[in-house]
Order: sequence, then structure tokens, then C-alpha cells
Amino acid sequence: MANLIPLSDNKKPFATADGSISFYNIDYKEGYHAKSIGAYTESLHKFVIPSEIGKKCNEKHSIWLLDIFFGLGYNIATTIEFLERKNIESKINIVSIEKDESLIKLVKTYNILWPKKGYSILKKLIDNKSYKNYNLFLIIDDFYRTTKYINCKFDIIYFDPFSISKNPEMWQIPVYKKLYEILDEDGCIVTYSCRDKIRKDFYKVGLIPYETKKLPDAFQPGTVFYKRLRL
Repeated sequence: MANLIPLSDNKKPFATADGSISFYNIDYKEGYHAKSIGAYTESLHKFVIPSEIGKKCNEKHSIWLLDIFFGLGYNIATTIEFLERKNIESKINIVSIEKDESLIKLVKTYNILWPKKGYSILKKLIDNKSYKNYNLFLIIDDFYRTTKYINCKFDIIYFDPFSISKNPEMWQIPVYKKLYEILDEDGCIVTYSCRDKIRKDFYKVGLIPYETKKLPDAFQPGTVFYKRLRL
């Protein structure tokens, strides 16, 4: 039977518009996803599709993806589901940062998270680090400490902290500078935010913002950043 009991006193589950389950973090006073759009739909349309990961896999034999932060694992699980449907064979190296270790236990134990195949593979990766053409490097630590010893360049960065009002330390120019440093010249950074100030601050460090397509119900768009102008 699916586990319907929350695994932490500070996280409570709720159903989102597309039927997928997300959680509300009582400490941050914010949900991990927008209830009105759907956790799966949000991950697919604000991160996976705008990143053009399918196209990148057709151009490169090995892709490096940085996931900030792991959270409920939706961005990774949805990415895997997307790639599995396209029969992508490129090696997908995922580095995911998360300081709340209880979320990893939640993902491994909570059995009604979907997309089903994406989460099935993600759980295997949590336990074994590698499965099929996927590698997962899951780092339980603070963002700043982690990025001090990251020495590779990323093709894609999913930037998905809590909102600027709840997690302001992550929405700062020093963070954006670090993201610029570890982003490949042809890579991109994808975030759900469309705030004008955030786009301007990213631009100050050399990253050019492009608006992503609006979600199916016209919910606000996200942003994808590049080092170079897109033709």
C-alpha cells in the first residue's frame, strides 16, 4: 500500500492540479511546487523542456546536469522520464545538491510520486549511484561549501531554490557569479522565476535571459539563461 503518511513533522503532502503530489515545508512556509499548475507539469515545462536536454543529448555523448536543489526529486525524475521516452543513449551525469537529508528518505519511501518510471530509476540511482546510462552524484551539503570543490563544467543547471522571499540567500549576485563560472560556454541555467530584478541581476554577471513558454494554463513563465546570444 502506498505510504500516505508524511515522513517529517515539517513537511505535509498536498495534491496538485495535474494529480501529482507535492509537499508544503512548514519551516519555509512554502510548497515545493505550485498547487495550481501541478508538480510534474511544472518540472516538465519550466525545467526539462526549456533546457533542451534532448537536443543537447543529440549533440554530445555525455551531458552534465547540476540540480539545485534535489527537493522532492521531481526535476530529476521528470528529466529521466523525458529521456526514456525519447530513447536517449547519451551518458547523463547528474550532480544534485540538497542540505535536507530527510527529503532523500521521503523520496525513497513515498510510493505515489510520479512520473512512475522516472522515480523508479531515480530510486535506483539514490541506492546505487549508477543505472543504465545515468550517474547520480547526490551531495548532502550547503550550496556554498559544495561549489567550492566542484571542478567540472555543466551543460545544464536547474536552479530551483525556494522563492526569493523565503530563501533570499540563494537569490544573490555571488550565487549567480558562481553559476556562471561552472556553466559550460554553450550551457544554460533554467529557473522557474520570471522576476525582472532576478533577470537583471543574472544579466549583470554575464548571463542573458530568455523567457520560457508559458505553461498550458498561462501560469507565469520561467527563465532560461545563456552566456551567448541565441540566434
